[in-house]
Amino acid sequence: MEQNQQCPPQSNDVFSPGPSGKSRGVAALLAIFLGSLGIQYFYLGKNTAGVIALVLSIITCGIPGILWLIQGIMMFTMSQADFERKFVYSTSTFPLF
Repeated sequence: MEQNQQCPPQSNDVFSPGPSGKSRGVAALLAIFLGSLGIQYFYLGKNTAGVIALVLSIITCGIPGILWLIQGIMMFTMSQADFERKFVYSTSTFPLF
């Protein structure tokens, strides 16, 4: 293989963007580290869910942060097709799991 020729991304690469252009790896890291701020929802284009997550965290002093930790771990372990279906193309206002 020539040196300037690039290999296509593998389908199970967690950080490669899917058909929607969203990376489940980036979304998972955002959910794990900044989930209480709802940043993963803003990244996915679910602004209403991001605001709900932020308000919920403020009201409960960050207690639901464990939910977003679990959500991030689940994003890492699911397939790209499941991620796109559950979080990107979902009609749900607040896709949690």
